[in-house]
Amino acid sequence: MRSRRIKKQIWLNDEEEYIMKCKSQAVGMNASDYIRHLIVGYKPKEKPSEQFYEEIKNIRNIGNNINQIARIANAKGVIDVPHLKKEIDKLDEFIIDMKNKYLRPDKDE
Repeated sequence: MRSRRIKKQIWLNDEEEYIMKCKSQAVGMNASDYIRHLIVGYKPKEKPSEQFYEEIKNIRNIGNNINQIARIANAKGVIDVPHLKKEIDKLDEFIIDMKNKYLRPDKDE
């Protein structure tokens, strides 16, 4: 069942249509999603460049490598696993911060 059951129809002129289309594409949303974000007080951020996603992918790869090292080291008993876990948690927190900074919309005040 649909969570949104109320349909609203609006009329735009050519300039408004163009602006809405450009802005919604810039943030990677369709027009409906873009308008809903604006209604509830969020200002969507522009979609980051592909370089951002490559950097996130590289960071995740590093995290996976650290995790593999930790497993091997723990099995051999040659590394401080709690310290390594703390570093992995920091990496995860950094990824979340980057997502919040670049991807999540800002709340209008």
